Amino acid sequence: MLGKDVMMASKFAGDIWSKLEFDLSEFRDLFHMMHETKQEAKGRKAPLGNGKEEWRDTAPRWEDEEHGETVRPWLMIPHTDAVDHEAIGERLNAGRRLLASVEQRIAARKLSPELLNEWGLLNRWAGALQLVYQMEPDARQLRAGDDNLDAHRRWFAHYYLMIEPRPKRDAALEMMEKFVNSIAQGLPDGPERQWFSKFLGRVASESLENSRRLTKAFRGKLSVPEMEKLADQPLDAVPEFALGYPHP
Repeated sequence: MLGKDVMMASKFAGDIWSKLEFDLSEFRDLFHMMHETKQEAKGRKAPLGNGKEEWRDTAPRWEDEEHGETVRPWLMIPHTDAVDHEAIGERLNAGRRLLASVEQRIAARKLSPELLNEWGLLNRWAGALQLVYQMEPDARQLRAGDDNLDAHRRWFAHYYLMIEPRPKRDAALEMMEKFVNSIAQGLPDGPERQWFSKFLGRVASESLENSRRLTKAFRGKLSVPEMEKLADQPLDAVPEFALGYPHP
């Protein structure tokens, strides 16, 4: 009877370590996943020809040997705006650091308070990561915000209407085109330069060297009466850094 109990205990212990090793292999994949950034999720517009563009995310790609092309990695935590991604990054890094210690303790086949504590932490962090991993990314919402030019129209109207004395429309638009290009060219790569770049298209300016033409949203679709209406609205949606420039 005693021998049977020993055999059962031995089998039970073996099952525990097999289960821990299996879960540990899952954790290795989980804690070494890529972590998509907000900018990667939003991506950028890529030209398709004939003046058309489409959004493409800029997340890292994997080579898919079966299909002979690069694909979006399946081991990547997608960016979702409602999630605290700083906390997710901290859990990823903490889990990676803890994995080596847990691997050594499991390899030693010694059930200790330290192993139980570290295993509990890994499971807690893994649960949070799995929850976010299964979420649907919201790139459409990020891009919708990117395409919303309300703040840009208010800024443009604010500065356009400060040009005195007001020249004819074409001359005033050329002044604004020169003004926006000078601001964008003087800024380093970053959010501020990206904000001002939304005024400008891919087409070269017709009258200015090394400059780009204002998009139709400002050159053609924004009339003076519309700008006068916009000027009556508050500028609270316009970022502060954009309001510190002297008028053209």
